[in-house]
Amino acid sequence: MTAAQPKRAKTVLVVDDDPFIRAITGASLRSRGFRILEAGNGQEGLDMFQAHGPDLLIVDLKMPVMSGLELLARLSGATPRTPVLVVSGEGGLDEAVEALRLGAWDYLVKPIVSPTVLLHAVDKALERAALIRENEDYRLNLERQVQQRTLELQKANRELEQQFLKQQKLGIIGTLAGGMAHDFNNILSSIVFSTELIRGSVGACETPDPEDLERILRVCQRGTSLIRSVLHFTGKMHEEFTHFSVRDTMLETLDIIRGTTNSRIEVKTRVDHHLGTLFGDPVHMQQILMNLTNNAIHALASTEKPCIEISAVAYDEQQTDIMITDPESMLVVISVSDNGPGVPDEDLSKLCEPFFTTKPRDEGTGLGLFVTQKIVKTLRGKLLFSRNQSGGTTARICLPAHRDRIPDCAECLTIPDIRGNAERILVIESHPEVRASISSCLTRLGYQVRQAESLAQGCGIVQEEPLGFDLILTDDGPPNSLDDLCATVRQLNPAIRIMLVTASPLGSIACSHHAVCRVLLKPVNMVALGQAMHHCLAECHCKI
Repeated sequence: MTAAQPKRAKTVLVVDDDPFIRAITGASLRSRGFRILEAGNGQEGLDMFQAHGPDLLIVDLKMPVMSGLELLARLSGATPRTPVLVVSGEGGLDEAVEALRLGAWDYLVKPIVSPTVLLHAVDKALERAALIRENEDYRLNLERQVQQRTLELQKANRELEQQFLKQQKLGIIGTLAGGMAHDFNNILSSIVFSTELIRGSVGACETPDPEDLERILRVCQRGTSLIRSVLHFTGKMHEEFTHFSVRDTMLETLDIIRGTTNSRIEVKTRVDHHLGTLFGDPVHMQQILMNLTNNAIHALASTEKPCIEISAVAYDEQQTDIMITDPESMLVVISVSDNGPGVPDEDLSKLCEPFFTTKPRDEGTGLGLFVTQKIVKTLRGKLLFSRNQSGGTTARICLPAHRDRIPDCAECLTIPDIRGNAERILVIESHPEVRASISSCLTRLGYQVRQAESLAQGCGIVQEEPLGFDLILTDDGPPNSLDDLCATVRQLNPAIRIMLVTASPLGSIACSHHAVCRVLLKPVNMVALGQAMHHCLAECHCKI
């Protein structure tokens, strides 16, 4: 068991120009265990205070060099928590009041009849000082605890928000499944019918109708856009904060909304062409629009002719309280309006409060609009609600967007040259149809093409002919197979460039080999493929 530490003797500084008074006062206090320091005037007292930092001062008022009142004035600003007792035989009520105003803790009049009076005043002052220090320590400790608890609550709130966002996405993804099946069945039907028409024309030695071919391309592009929109929304695409097009993100999200909305609900849309760009995560933008649309759909449950209007337009900044000071910026307003019964006026201001909901208790968490508002704030915007005169509610997102860059005429008229110059290409693809299609495209573009059905077979071909190829176009294939191919190329002929064409966005992100010059996500069209080939081969020639 550790012995208790002895208490430190309290130090008292006696400041008085009378040596006899200093001696008597010091003797009385030493008998009670105090450590005594002495000074003959105010200046000496100030110097000793600064040098030794006593626990208490006993000060006379009338002294040479520096008076007691001047010493009090100096001490009150430097150390207001050190007790100072004034003991004076001269001066009247005015000086006593002035001493207390300057910070004296007590005022005793000489001569002090009994040492007990002085000792009582000293003990009382030291006890009060100890209580003040304890209260200050308690307050500081309490503030630290409150700050720590606040940080913990903020962290917990952020985690809850992230969990809610994930749950919200899962709920929407369930709705997406039915809409996706509907859309893709329509896309496949169009492809099947158009292909049969072309096959019939070829069989009858007729020229195929170009419109049938264009229709196939259009629906394939729609399928590609739909897949990528869903991948973006579910977080399967590699995303980071970047500048993204408001119009493109709106159109992608509207594709999802149309595919998931009940056919009895009319969806009207308006998306202006020049809406600028925002800096952030486009997935957040999609989630905002999906959440507001879902709320509007829920409000239409009892409406005979339900209708939703979704728009994104450039707006007059004076109609909101968002000021646009940057000449390169513009105000974009995204609106979602329904013709349901509308939210009561008294509830409009509460819609974004956490846990407030107008839905039945078992149908809403009251966190959707709360999270939506937080996301809008990250985009430096505002979320506003209003009742429509004809019924229903309108949600408006006001966002400061960066203006679109208008391309030069020369840029608009430039047509990329995507033809090759007899470069030697090795195509590695496990799917026969895809391999044949890509090889045919490259041959038509003027390349010399050789095919391999696996990465292992491709490695073998490179080992047999290390100088036989300028570029390898490959899928990512099984795990580690791409690593083996890159290692083989690096060892035998580092000048060969590798371009990855993959159906897996996560697989493409994982690829960080220096030999891989480009990554394309399937499906890819001929122009994009040809441009990527040009870039890769140009890099190859520059390094030779």
